[in-house]
Amino acid sequence: MKLNRRQIATAAVLAGLAAAGGFSTQALAQAYPTKPIRLVVAFSTGSGNDITGRELARYMGDILGQPVVVENRGGGGGSIGTDVVAKAAPDGYVIGLGTSSQLVMNVGLYPRLPFDVEKDLRSIGLVSRTPLVLVASTSTPKTLKELIAYAKSNPGKVTYGSGGPGSISHVVGENFAKAADISLLHVPYKGNGAALIDLSGGHVNLLFDGLISASPIAQQGRGQLLAVSGKKRSAVAPNVPTFAEQGLPTYEAYTWNNLMAPAKTPQAIIDKLNAALNQALAMPEMKKHLAQGASESLGPTTPAQADAYGQAERAKWVPFIRALRIDTN
Repeated sequence: MKLNRRQIATAAVLAGLAAAGGFSTQALAQAYPTKPIRLVVAFSTGSGNDITGRELARYMGDILGQPVVVENRGGGGGSIGTDVVAKAAPDGYVIGLGTSSQLVMNVGLYPRLPFDVEKDLRSIGLVSRTPLVLVASTSTPKTLKELIAYAKSNPGKVTYGSGGPGSISHVVGENFAKAADISLLHVPYKGNGAALIDLSGGHVNLLFDGLISASPIAQQGRGQLLAVSGKKRSAVAPNVPTFAEQGLPTYEAYTWNNLMAPAKTPQAIIDKLNAALNQALAMPEMKKHLAQGASESLGPTTPAQADAYGQAERAKWVPFIRALRIDTN
C-alpha cells in the first residue's frame, strides 16, 4: 500500500526529530503508526495460526488506521519466524503471532535457539487458547476410566499416535500417561493428519488432536472422543467430558497464542498495540471466528499478564519436555 503525501511528510518529520534527539519516545509512540505493520506468522498460509493471524490483522488494522500485513515465515517448527521478530527493529512495525509451539515446546526441545524467548521478545497480549481432545479408535475402551484400567492391566499395549517426535500431540500424550500412571506405546507419524487416518482405520489406539479435525471421525462412527483437556466442556462437543470429570482433576493441556514484539519496543507502543488487540478480540466477528475453531479468547490482558502466562507455561512444560530427551534429528 502506498503512503499519501501527508503520511510521508509526517513520517519524515518524526524521523528527523528523533534523529536529532528533539522528539521523545513518548511523542513518537503517540504518532504511531504512520505506515503498515508486518505481522509475522511462523507457519504456512492456510494453517489455523495463519487464519487467526489474518483475522486479527484485519480488525487491528482498522483500529490502528494502518494496514496490518501478514507475512508467513514458516520453518523450524516456528523458530524461523520467531527469530525474525526477535531480531527486528523495536519500533512496532514488526510484530509476531506467538504460539505455544514457538514459545514453550521449542524451548524444551532444542538446546540452542537463535533467540532467547525471555530476553529478546516481549508480549503485547494474549489472543486465545484451544483445548485438545483425546481421540480413540472404536476398538478402544469406551470411557477414560475404562481405558486407564485396561492400560494398567496391559502396560505398553495401548498405542498412541502423534504428529512426530516433539510435536504437541507427542508431549501431551506423554504427559497424560504420567498423570494417569500408565504406560503407552508411542507411534510417531509425519503430522497429526496421518495419525488420525490410521486411528480411524484401527491401526493405533489413541491420539491427542484438535476438536475441529477430530470430531468428524466420531460423527462418522470411525472413532470416539474420550475427554477434552480444558477446564470445561467445549461448545463444539458439549457431550465430551473433561479429564477432571473423569478422575484426573488437575489435567489440562492447551495450545495457545499471543502477540509479541522485539524486547526493546517502547512501552507506549506496546500499550497502543495491546489496546488494539483487546478491542479486536472483543468484536463479535472475532469471537465467532475463535468459537468456530473451538478456541476461547484470553483477552483482555495486559502485556505483563501475557508475559506471566508464558513464563508459567514454560515453567510447567519445559522441564517435562527436556526430561523426555526427545531426539528431533
